[in-house]
Amino acid sequence: MAGLNCGAPSSIAWPYLLGGLDAAVAVTDGDSTRAAARLAELGVSPGPCGAAALVGLRAVLSGPGSDERRAALGLHATSVVTPLSTEGATPDTHSTSC
Repeated sequence: MAGLNCGAPSSIAWPYLLGGLDAAVAVTDGDSTRAAARLAELGVSPGPCGAAALVGLRAVLSGPGSDERRAALGLHATSVVTPLSTEGATPDTHSTSC
C-alpha cells in the first residue's frame, strides 16, 4: 500500500487530525488486497489503500476484545460507522503484491 506508506505525519496536518481521532489501527497489505478483491466482486472497485478502512473497521469490530473496543469507542447496536475509500482500483491493484 504505497499510498499509505508515510514515515511521519505532516507536521501541519497532524494537530488537526489528532484532535479528531478516537482510535487508530494498523492493517496488513495482504488483508487490504484481499478486501479490495472481495469488494470488487461486489461491484465496488477500491484499491488496497481504499479498502484499508474496511479492513481496519473489521479488525476493531470483530475478534477477541471487540466488545471492549466497541465500548471504548461508544459503539452500540444502532451505531453507524462509515469507512471512506479515497482510492480507486488501478490495473495492478488486485495482484498479491502492493
